[in-house]
Amino acid sequence: MTLHGNVSDFIAIAEVADATTKWLAMHLQTNVAPSRPGGSRDRVSLTILQQARDYLAQVREGFVLSVRAGQVTDSSEMRYLLDRVLLDWDALSRELGLALESETEVEFDQALERVRGQLLAFGMALVALAALPRLPSESVTFPHSYNKPPTYADIPTPVTPGEILSRIEEMEGMIWEFARGRWRELIRRRYGPLRRTYGFFETSALLAGEHARRFTSTNL
Repeated sequence: MTLHGNVSDFIAIAEVADATTKWLAMHLQTNVAPSRPGGSRDRVSLTILQQARDYLAQVREGFVLSVRAGQVTDSSEMRYLLDRVLLDWDALSRELGLALESETEVEFDQALERVRGQLLAFGMALVALAALPRLPSESVTFPHSYNKPPTYADIPTPVTPGEILSRIEEMEGMIWEFARGRWRELIRRRYGPLRRTYGFFETSALLAGEHARRFTSTNL
């Protein structure tokens, strides 16, 4: 898949993904709670988690804008998607800035720019999910890997719309779990989702960083 965007788009994704990965690694290695009310660490944690939530929200919206009924061949998956993706399109249009009472060319361009950002986020997420199982062992930093050398090769790539949405929802749910800071419990009881989410952000940081460097070098 070829992604088109400004270097700033890739830098923003890389920064969010890299900050989330490093924040997770620190807490998983030390088992330290992520926040102290009113403290500087609390503010840093809240900022990182909110940025991660915002990015996954963009990924989800990009998915909604991309999915087509013709891509779904299984009836149970169709029911699952209808449950979660059948939206009030008028409301979504208003949220994206596409429903304008007095539409001008400038306003329309701004609306399309917002949609482009969500589609880019989703496209980047798809690339990261596909690349995750093939990440070289030297790039895998998950602190509690049982594989020697460490690998994500056993993590399946979601293919169908239902599988993709399920993975997005899993990662969104894990962000809320991270905010609670019960690291030992997550390692014991939510090891799979924890590792998949960590791997996604780790892979996203590497890929988005590579795209940003490629843009920069070609524009020099």
